[in-house]
Amino acid sequence: RVVVLRSPKQNDSYALAMQEAGFDVKFIPTLHFDFVSQRELSDAVSNPSHYSGLILTSQTAVEACSRALSVSRQYAIGRKHDGVLKGWSSMPVFVVGTATAEAAHSWLAVTPEGGGAHGNSKLLAQAIIEYFMGTDRAQLKPLLFPCSDLHMETLPSILQEAGLPLSCVVSYRTIPHPDLQRCLREEEEAILPHGKVWLVFFSPSGVQFVSQLARPLLEAGGTKLAAIGSTTAEAITKIGLRVSAVAMAPTPQSLVSAMAASDHL
Repeated sequence: RVVVLRSPKQNDSYALAMQEAGFDVKFIPTLHFDFVSQRELSDAVSNPSHYSGLILTSQTAVEACSRALSVSRQYAIGRKHDGVLKGWSSMPVFVVGTATAEAAHSWLAVTPEGGGAHGNSKLLAQAIIEYFMGTDRAQLKPLLFPCSDLHMETLPSILQEAGLPLSCVVSYRTIPHPDLQRCLREEEEAILPHGKVWLVFFSPSGVQFVSQLARPLLEAGGTKLAAIGSTTAEAITKIGLRVSAVAMAPTPQSLVSAMAASDHL
């Protein structure tokens, strides 16, 4: 049995991949997002000429930008709105993961650098540094970075050390999903007495919230923990738990391969 700690999506690629591999899959909605600073972000995304590029580390960041555009008065003026999108499409957009790249292309009509091949913030930061290699830092406009209130400092720190200017706009608050505690309690009652289960984490914030609400489930002998990416894996080890599988790329295939390898140990 696999419990995916994320809201399910229509024709979810993770569900399809794990079912094809023979896993019984259940999704538990884990995170909820409150969009904030929409006026500030709206002003930012409506003025692409003020920036050297755009950084999007999640699909939620893409949604925040899309929402900000939709509430902008300029959005209602078709020609101006087309100009805004064209402005972003003519400059570099950097993203983490193929899912974020697809969301950015669909919602913002931009094509990210590398197509979302960078699987975590550290790799993305290095790619951004390489992109601007040889550019006069003093002449460089800031990179716009819409982010969560719980965002990791990895990417901003690396870019700051490299002398790349960054404009961070906290655009959404990450909180536990309203149904998370109830769903985890039901899972504990079903599994703890005798069952075995994989718990799949997608983010450090998911690790934080689930560990606060269901520590016994995480520590049970039949529980194995899987993480999407090294950053999420580190969040698990930091709370004293063992990670049995790490998907180094944010893809269903990478996750299934890591879990299958662990199950055959």
